[in-house]
Amino acid sequence: YITMVATIIYMVAVYVNHSGLAVNQEERLMNYLFVEKGYNKELRPVTNKDESVNVDLGLTLSNLVSLKEADETLTTNVWIDHSWTDYRLQWNQSEFGGLWILRLPPDMLWLPEIVLENNNDGFFQIAYYCNVLVYNSGFVYWLPPAIFHSACPINVNFFPFDWQNCSLKFSSLRYNAKEITMNLKQELDRELDKHYLVEWITLDLEAFTENGEWEIIHKPARKNIDRSVSPESSKYQDITFYLIIKRKPLFYIINIVLPCILIAFMAIFVFYLPAESGEKMTLAISVLLAQSVFLLLISQRLPATSLAIPLIGKYLLFIMLLVTAVVGTCVIVLNIHFRTPSTHVMSSWIKELFLETLPRLLHMSRPAESEPDPRAGLLIRRSSSVGYMAKAEEYFAVKSRSDLMFEKQSERHGLASRVTPSRERPKPLGMADVQDLLYSEVKPAIDGANFIIKHTQDKNDYNEEKDNWNRVSRTVDRLCLFLVTPVLILGTLWIFLTGIYNEPPELPFAGDPFDYSMEHRHFV
Repeated sequence: YITMVATIIYMVAVYVNHSGLAVNQEERLMNYLFVEKGYNKELRPVTNKDESVNVDLGLTLSNLVSLKEADETLTTNVWIDHSWTDYRLQWNQSEFGGLWILRLPPDMLWLPEIVLENNNDGFFQIAYYCNVLVYNSGFVYWLPPAIFHSACPINVNFFPFDWQNCSLKFSSLRYNAKEITMNLKQELDRELDKHYLVEWITLDLEAFTENGEWEIIHKPARKNIDRSVSPESSKYQDITFYLIIKRKPLFYIINIVLPCILIAFMAIFVFYLPAESGEKMTLAISVLLAQSVFLLLISQRLPATSLAIPLIGKYLLFIMLLVTAVVGTCVIVLNIHFRTPSTHVMSSWIKELFLETLPRLLHMSRPAESEPDPRAGLLIRRSSSVGYMAKAEEYFAVKSRSDLMFEKQSERHGLASRVTPSRERPKPLGMADVQDLLYSEVKPAIDGANFIIKHTQDKNDYNEEKDNWNRVSRTVDRLCLFLVTPVLILGTLWIFLTGIYNEPPELPFAGDPFDYSMEHRHFV
């Protein structure tokens, strides 16, 4: 009878099991852990209140999204690796059909509540609360994803040839160092059968995409302890992951640096532009306004800080000061160019310095006084009529006044001497009678000729003095060209070479020979 009852019970159990009416092993296990054992997620997994829960933390970088310099915000897409041991979640897998792992929602378990302390948006939570893996040994593993907007102080000294040191600082705001101990996670080297600390940010090689603006140079991780505060403070310990990144400057070189340099070198063409064109000031002011526009664009790109001036900002300020000086010299050159003898008198030292000494030193060609004409053997006059005036003065100085008066007039009045028959020769007039007769008629012509000669001489003197002022202005232009060009070239090279050679350090931390990489890992 007993054998028959046992057989019936066995057959019913087999039927129920195959028909899906049996209790699920995971359900039995959850009932065992949370009901029978009375699991309380508000309590730390320790047997003694003085014990501390060891929490291991790691970070896997999926994507370096961006670094907004104006907001000093680093945006990253990461996976946060949590692991700890909860003795209350242990079970014998043989009692639950060989079940050795359990996936549970995080709101059912105790969590260390580790958050990003230096977030820049006030959002401490992770992006998605994925399930927690619980092993039969009590080991708990949680890998939630997150998109963090962390604060990253920007050093703008060498922009756009800069590198930045950004960090992600994690700490527990709920538990202090006596309640939980934060550590970097450990992994097993299967070849050496040794554990090592993961003292770096792990890259998700399958999902990671290279950022178009930033290159990752170092990615160390450290546990920091501030012994100046009490262990009961949340500031006592933290796990910080560092991202030392270098900017790829090609975009800024093409769109900002090269246009700035080319526009800056347009300033030297101001000294080649003739003052008569009336466009010297226009070109100089245009260059100044263009540099102001670039400075405005840079100010919108970078944070509003007074701690440092960016490299490109230094260059733009240098160019603006230089172009301002060029504008000032243009005003002086134009003032000199349009001077006249009626408004200014050229002193002897100006003539000596700007018409003799400086043109010779600056290799400026001087206008020739007179050069032989190979075709006619004549003298080529200068722009003024000084040569003709000298000949006219010589002519009038040699001729007597009577000759001047009667040389042409006597012929016009039939008084020129000529041979005629004796019967036709009239009675000769006396010289005094002829002079008295014609003086009143010729005198206005002589006075007019003298006036024209004096006026022409004054005009030529005026034009010559004006030409001298023009030559002085051209000399000042050439002098400024020789001064501004080397200053512009040397200033450009000095400013940008200091940025080009601004390289990140070879090691993440000064004075620490360890490079925090997989190749030189520390074994536990």
